[in-house]
Amino acid sequence: MSRATRTTFTEQIARLHAELTADGVAVNDMRRAQSLEHLYAGAFDAMAKPKRAISVEPLEGPIEPRPVSPVSPRDSRLRYFLDGAQRTFLALRCNTIPILATVAATAILKRDDEGRCNVVPGTLRLQHALIAPRRHPDPELQRMLKRIDRLGLAVLDPFEVDPQADEPDPESYNLTDYGYLVEKSYRAGRTIRERIELELLAEWSAGRIDTTSGDWLVVDGRLHQPSPRAIGLVKQFSDAYLSGAEAAMMLDLPPGYRTTAFFPSDKGRRGGPGPDARTLWYLRMWDAAGLDARYALVRVETGPTIRSTIEIDQLTSWLWAERTPRATRDARWATLLYPVHYLERILKRCLDADTQGWPRG
Repeated sequence: MSRATRTTFTEQIARLHAELTADGVAVNDMRRAQSLEHLYAGAFDAMAKPKRAISVEPLEGPIEPRPVSPVSPRDSRLRYFLDGAQRTFLALRCNTIPILATVAATAILKRDDEGRCNVVPGTLRLQHALIAPRRHPDPELQRMLKRIDRLGLAVLDPFEVDPQADEPDPESYNLTDYGYLVEKSYRAGRTIRERIELELLAEWSAGRIDTTSGDWLVVDGRLHQPSPRAIGLVKQFSDAYLSGAEAAMMLDLPPGYRTTAFFPSDKGRRGGPGPDARTLWYLRMWDAAGLDARYALVRVETGPTIRSTIEIDQLTSWLWAERTPRATRDARWATLLYPVHYLERILKRCLDADTQGWPRG
């Protein structure tokens, strides 16, 4: 089907609502609600429960501030950037059961020697789906799901996408627990986007993208899967890797300084302990005087092959060089690399096209 005639996700959901209404299914339209990204904007991280400190093993001696050696932006070998964007909407409601709609776009961007940025061919991925608890026993929900399946729309069960060991079986839930189901489904939507990003990272790891240049990939967020020549840049974090005086030192970092690198040494944690643990360190990108202690503070994550001070200093210098140009039109500019900002604009245009005409409140 040509792009000019392709049915958008908005059109598919509108058709679904019309057919459900014609079938007499007890369904309520919630499409005018704001996107959940606006509603929750960092809430799950900011409101996280206190966590115990994670044991770490320093790689370069005591955990302390270390200055960054500046290099020219042209010397940076950070040339590839992976990111994703997403919109998640309240679409329909069946009794007390919310049905969410999510659209995710991910891609890898390459910056050439002249500074021009373009999406790497074949890496732009767009996926949309409805999120609903398939095993929920409500009969009206089951009627709705049958109609959705006949239309060929993807439906993802939040209890399968985002399983939690301490949760009861969804069939035992009180049907009035609407708020919990919304949050559970929203978390599942985020997991969908993360899985697409991991697919792209796996392609990088397999050498199907850039196998000869020696350039590096920056993943916007955690490096969930260690990969050669790849680093994660975490802008929001709640894991307490440093505590006490070491945590105070990290929050006091002046611009142009990083912490000593370390790796998690807790047994049973993903990525640790021992030779498979990720290498981590913190870096202050800009002056935070008078601001939140976390302002312009990022956590850098690499795979276990990066352990030496020479390698860590080189990667940090490249990141420091990426401070310019600045994405000052974005409120997150102090930790947002410009190529990532540029890629986000491309991805958001993809989301705009697929959700064009979505009812607004």
